[in-house]
Amino acid sequence: MRPRTRSDASTGTGRGPSAWLRSRRLRRFAERIGTPIVPGNRVEVLIGGRDSTRAMLDAIRDARRSVAIEMYTWADDPMGRRFAEVLGARARNGIPVFVLVDAFGSLGSAGLLASLERAGARVVWYHPLAPWTPIWYPNRRNHRKLLLVDGVMAFTGGINLAACYSDEFVGREAWRDLMLRLEGPIVRRMARMFLATWVRSGGRPDAAAPLVALPAAVGRSRVQVVGGRGWKGRRTLRRSHLSLLVQARRHVFVANAYFAPEGWLRRALCRAARRGVRVEMLLPGKSDAPVVGWAGRATYRALLEAGVHIREMDQAVLHAKLAVFDGQVMLAGSANMDYRSFRHNQEMAVNVFDREAAATALRAFEAEFASSRPIRLEEWERRSWGRRLLERLAYSVRFWL
Repeated sequence: MRPRTRSDASTGTGRGPSAWLRSRRLRRFAERIGTPIVPGNRVEVLIGGRDSTRAMLDAIRDARRSVAIEMYTWADDPMGRRFAEVLGARARNGIPVFVLVDAFGSLGSAGLLASLERAGARVVWYHPLAPWTPIWYPNRRNHRKLLLVDGVMAFTGGINLAACYSDEFVGREAWRDLMLRLEGPIVRRMARMFLATWVRSGGRPDAAAPLVALPAAVGRSRVQVVGGRGWKGRRTLRRSHLSLLVQARRHVFVANAYFAPEGWLRRALCRAARRGVRVEMLLPGKSDAPVVGWAGRATYRALLEAGVHIREMDQAVLHAKLAVFDGQVMLAGSANMDYRSFRHNQEMAVNVFDREAAATALRAFEAEFASSRPIRLEEWERRSWGRRLLERLAYSVRFWL
């Protein structure tokens, strides 16, 4: 048997990974996760904020039946105002527009969203900030990023409606992230997830009827949506991550913005590396939430000793939530590898069983990986005691980060 090469690990060629896309294996995977894998979809990977937001705005302008946005952060800045202007125009033209925003993530944008309401859009705030009420829980946040157009097209990923994601506004400092554009039957499931949260947050279900359609099969990609609200949704998210890691045979690539893993996730990454899988992790060197980074670094030693390859991105803020398994399966969406995503937040992640989509995302972020700073065990062991103490303190409160 010829030795495994680096290109084999990246592309997933060879005998082992081909089993990923076999129908029997996909059925077993869906049963294990508890969520169906839906065939007949078309998936496009959009890298970066400029291309992603441009495609989203074009889709909104072309909407004929309905538009719905579920967003964690909708900033009152040039990007946020651009979306409000386009959506307001569609609402004034009689297109039903539904907006669901997180009350904490979009703090400071009430005036902007009020202007959307005046234009005719329906705006609902998820879990308003009301600490004086007995049922208010500060960590219960809606972290999804979702756009639905006419019930037949969806966009999801890690990009919020804020200027910091686009090089149009901040140049090379633009945060690194991606979105997926999906068409086909999977959009119906995503619309139903939006509708469930809309109703639970106080929106009228009858008004949102135009959101749910019966999209026809338009492609060959098989897609699974995981996550959702409550304990059941978070359980499917955990099962999905764990099952993908357990079944990887050659290569796992992870790019994740907020890495402060639970024990099961750290152990799964270590076990994969020890059984010969090349595990590469691109993590942030600078972040808008540095305490989460400190907590994640408390786990580096165990990962490095197991053989995991870690690099930190210093050239810009990494905000992606991406994983690629054996070059054939891509996981993307809003969920980070931290306690907040797996224990508290409402998230949405998409498993795409498609070689081409996985390869597109992998190429973009492996280029970032190659230009980022490697973390080596020998050097890591020489860091100061002050840094070690800071990391341990941050890790001790990881549940609340």
